[in-house]
Amino acid sequence: MRFKHIFTTILAALSLTSCGDIIEPDGKWDPMVWKAEVKTTKHDDAYSVPATGGELIFSCKNYSKPWIADALTSEQLYSTPDEQLNYNTITAEWFKAEVKDNILTVTFDSNQTTEERPLKLTVTAGDIFYTFTFLQSASK
Repeated sequence: MRFKHIFTTILAALSLTSCGDIIEPDGKWDPMVWKAEVKTTKHDDAYSVPATGGELIFSCKNYSKPWIADALTSEQLYSTPDEQLNYNTITAEWFKAEVKDNILTVTFDSNQTTEERPLKLTVTAGDIFYTFTFLQSASK
């Protein structure tokens, strides 16, 4: 009789904590929250980067270890180097993006061209994505 009571209690407790309560369903992740750690300006949803280049630093406030998904310029799509299993760095001709823990650092070389250079950088933390848009000024 005592065994039956214990078994019923355990079964009732297990039914209250189903797997569906533990795992977030698709689409229910909190949006990524980023804070600029250096002074920067934003126009039309794009961070402004001077023609001289520079470094922009952002911290993710609600995910501890995001990584880089890809980067898109007007000429090319860049992915992280899968063969090196390094999802924290993308290096291109004129920019470098790197994530360490929750800190994203994007470094821009000087733009010696007469064209503005756009960059869309997408980071992820699993099923949640965030895209940064940058626009580097052209040389005059």
